[in-house]
Amino acid sequence: MSQSHRVAKLPIRMRGFVQPDTESQFEGYVEAGTYFVLEEKPGSPTPDTDFVRLEVPTLGALDTWVCTRWRTQHYVSVTNQAQPPPAVRLPFDDDPLAIAESQLVTLLQGLKDFRYDLDQAYYPWDLPGIRVPRAPPLFNNCCTFVEALTVKAFADAHGANFAWDSRRHRQMMIASTEDFFSPVTAAVESGMAIPAPSADAHPHPWTLIQGWRNPWRSGHSFLVVDHHPATDKALVLESNSANGLDGVGYRGIGNLRDIGLEPPEGWWNLPDVWTWRKLCSTYLFRQQAWLKVKDRSLSRLSATSP
Repeated sequence: MSQSHRVAKLPIRMRGFVQPDTESQFEGYVEAGTYFVLEEKPGSPTPDTDFVRLEVPTLGALDTWVCTRWRTQHYVSVTNQAQPPPAVRLPFDDDPLAIAESQLVTLLQGLKDFRYDLDQAYYPWDLPGIRVPRAPPLFNNCCTFVEALTVKAFADAHGANFAWDSRRHRQMMIASTEDFFSPVTAAVESGMAIPAPSADAHPHPWTLIQGWRNPWRSGHSFLVVDHHPATDKALVLESNSANGLDGVGYRGIGNLRDIGLEPPEGWWNLPDVWTWRKLCSTYLFRQQAWLKVKDRSLSRLSATSP
């Protein structure tokens, strides 16, 4: 039988409090979405109210209390949600558009010295079918990092059999409000990836994720190199100016220019590496695509789930 956890679905933005009491200190607003429940207090502080303590990584305190009921009026639904099983680790050996992981790792050498800048974004190389600003300076952002790495790798491997153009580029840059998950759409439509079973599914090795902290602000494009089911830790590769990074690196581990291209052995035991659960709680709105990458060894996880 699969394990489950309690989740709370907030239909609207709500106030969070330090204690399960609306008279206690206000901590901040909790955006509409689904959150993991850490604790429940029915009939507290009076029989007229129920409270839950939610995991909210976007708040400074990381968790907060929300009122779910006042008298007969219920604001929030709290239910059991089954945990998704570990992702099936597809080899992609027979897919003609798959690439070897070594091609991505080799390209990381040309990206490791880039620093993050939201507004100044450059590429270390040209990409097929489009004109992009070339470095120096060595600045990029999350979207240009993902595009530079993935498109270059697939284009080098497949040449004319892999098509890229200005429309795909605009999708990677999320240039239209018609699709807030357009980097995922571009990866799938171009043949680089397959769609994930769901947004909640545990990430597959080399997963591209477009996430939003709230609709539709504070977006982020990043890659999950692998997921360790036993600890729920995710090896996130990104360009960022937070979580121990100032440029291209592994979240909670360090910049590639400081630690090298490979993550440390036993990265899943490091305290600052994020869990998939924390990523889901932070990026409440997200979609993912599984890149067609074979011959994988960078994460040091075996071909089957550990």
